[in-house]
Amino acid sequence: MSLSKKMVILVLIICMAVNLAACNKSSPGTESSTAAKVQEGSDTGDASDLKIGVVMKSYDEFQQLVMDGAKDMALELGIAEANITLVAPNNESDVMAQVTMVEDLISKDIDILVLAVNQEDSMRNVLDTAKGKGIQIVFADTQAENFEGAVTYIGTDNKSAAYEGALIFGEELEDNSNVVILRGKLGDVNHEARTEGLVEALEEKGHTVLEVQDANCETDKAASTMEDLLTKYPDQIDAVMVTSDSMAVGAAQAVKGTGLTNSIKICGFDGFQSAISLVETGEITMIIGQKPYEMGYEAVKCGVEAIDGVTFDSYINPGIVMITSENYKDYLK
Repeated sequence: MSLSKKMVILVLIICMAVNLAACNKSSPGTESSTAAKVQEGSDTGDASDLKIGVVMKSYDEFQQLVMDGAKDMALELGIAEANITLVAPNNESDVMAQVTMVEDLISKDIDILVLAVNQEDSMRNVLDTAKGKGIQIVFADTQAENFEGAVTYIGTDNKSAAYEGALIFGEELEDNSNVVILRGKLGDVNHEARTEGLVEALEEKGHTVLEVQDANCETDKAASTMEDLLTKYPDQIDAVMVTSDSMAVGAAQAVKGTGLTNSIKICGFDGFQSAISLVETGEITMIIGQKPYEMGYEAVKCGVEAIDGVTFDSYINPGIVMITSENYKDYLK
């Protein structure tokens, strides 16, 4: 046999080996059903079979924006609207309602869970169940710090945001001002971190934190609590900081009711439209603004890509913005 014929045969053998290896690599039986759905979506643009559940801590404006972002990304990816579930308890104190909602979604064989954890201890067993079923878990806004196996956590660095915001707000105050803080539910990791950041920065700027009160992120409770504080510290309160805008609105109502709007400065946290409108009127001085829509939007994107094997950093920070009388129009809808 000539050398040229031997070379041709050798090339044919190599080609056959390569083709066989390629066929074995993509054997249909090696993919999970969820991965197969995404692969189909990748090829055809149709990912309608994927099921996504988004569970927040309540239906306030901030968390509704997280849901809006999640839904918009899901629809952009071709996921059928009927396969997108957006739920939350009526208030953040209803811990077990959130657990039940996640359990219900697991029973419906969702592929991706976007979750703002209300209370980690109560949610832990449910998260383990979801992980065991191969559900892609993405934390948005609030994570379960001790749970391993999430795709990523997308949310504000709460202590840092509160600290930086309080430093800026502190510059707006007279030297040695007295400040009260209205915070969210005790035990909530986000509000714990924000409270720590606010206190640390205010004291660093030489101001005095007269008192920290839990107002449970409720406008009415914040108004009532603020009224009590104004009675307890007559003519002593120079400013109010909060860990969520619902409480900033309540505090502004109480301050306005006593005619002290021009003498007590208020700083919000979140970026609710109701609070931004009070920046316009001067009833709120500043807001430490988050980016909830981006959190939900990116959470769904990460969840879908994770099914295809993409990995992400354990934490993604969407950043913050300071909303003041100078730029509030950019954020007021």
